[in-house]
Amino acid sequence: MIAVMGAAGNVGGAVARLLLDAGQEVRILEHTRDLTQLRARGADIVKGDAMKVEDLRSLFAEASAALVLLPDNVTDPSFIENRVTMSRAISDALRAEGVNHVVALSAVGAARADAPGPPGGLHLFEQDLHDLDAANVMLLRSAFYMDYLLAALPMIQEQQVNGSATKADARFPMVATVDVAREAADRLIKRDFTGHEVRLLLGPEDVTMSEATQAIGERLGMPDLPYVEFPPDGVKGALIGAGMSDQAAGLIVDMQIALSEGLYFEGVQRSAGSTTPTRLDDFLSKALGNDSPE
Repeated sequence: MIAVMGAAGNVGGAVARLLLDAGQEVRILEHTRDLTQLRARGADIVKGDAMKVEDLRSLFAEASAALVLLPDNVTDPSFIENRVTMSRAISDALRAEGVNHVVALSAVGAARADAPGPPGGLHLFEQDLHDLDAANVMLLRSAFYMDYLLAALPMIQEQQVNGSATKADARFPMVATVDVAREAADRLIKRDFTGHEVRLLLGPEDVTMSEATQAIGERLGMPDLPYVEFPPDGVKGALIGAGMSDQAAGLIVDMQIALSEGLYFEGVQRSAGSTTPTRLDDFLSKALGNDSPE
């Protein structure tokens, strides 16, 4: 049995489907979002809250391996505090149930204790998992998800502009969540890691927000779509207006600024092992259903 957290999300859901496709027994945690489609495919569903140790113990009971992560509930007014509680609950439940192999979703930058934005919380998560002396733990530290670019589509379509607090010409790695899910599922099935290991997932190329905006615009019939560097306070206000909590919005802005400054990727170099196959053009062609012009 392989236990999967976050099955309602992009990565966790894809991992669950890949495992089921491979004939694995899968148990998933259902909290607020309905997961009956995965149940129909054969997944065992445990209802519960990822902040409660007992609910997580039910998820991890008799599991030979588990995918663990901290879901991004960006509407949570206590986003930071609840992620700390969830991190401790996950590690306590894994220890209590004696899960032998654990694959954890993290981010490049989480190695830094002073990492700004969401990776800062993932640093604490990694520390909690490091204390699982009896378990084999694989940390998947991913670059910026290409999927995050799609969150700007409503603004692009309504205002004919894309933008954030990240500098237009800041170049950094981007990775598709489908590639992260494939790596996670493969490691969960093979369980070919021992001790505590880290694997970077950096995508096939570094991209700027200006380049990403141009690629999006071409697929939306807006070849001249501009990218604008918005002031951080304005970005935070817009995110709060879109429904994010003050804490979550502040962390997202901190992340956008850190991307501009290259903080997460200092000393990080792409290698054959960290290069994933999906290019941004391929991701956008599939996500937006339109090939770029020749």
